Amino acid sequence: MSPRIIVCDDEPHIVRAISLKFARAGFDVHGAADAESCWELLKKHPPALLITDYTMPGQNGAQLVRRIREDQALAELPVILLTARGFELVEQSGELDDLNLSAMVTKPFSPRELVAKVYEILGYEAEPSTATFRDSFTSV
Repeated sequence: MSPRIIVCDDEPHIVRAISLKFARAGFDVHGAADAESCWELLKKHPPALLITDYTMPGQNGAQLVRRIREDQALAELPVILLTARGFELVEQSGELDDLNLSAMVTKPFSPRELVAKVYEILGYEAEPSTATFRDSFTSV
């Protein structure tokens, strides 16, 4: 079974671009346009990893990740935060300290590098095009 990831971003072209790249890399990709629909997907079909935007209407990415960290079943979920405000967020004291992020990626980003980062987080040992999962990887 392919590892499942969820991509959450209010910009449909970002979700499409990331989803296409990850589907071609062999992932089972699900998209969400906001934090609430993402939460429903997370609870219904827990993924191996979440990629979420920071700035979204309603609940932002940081608030979504805090909600995830408070849920016992999802607390250890690897999360990559996408943001066009990367340097600003890093400078804000305490804004991201309690999120236990796997990575923060600043927009614009390279989809190829994002795939490589996900492979690294999930435990691939080789380059993305030839990688295999380590035996300790549990797919969802």
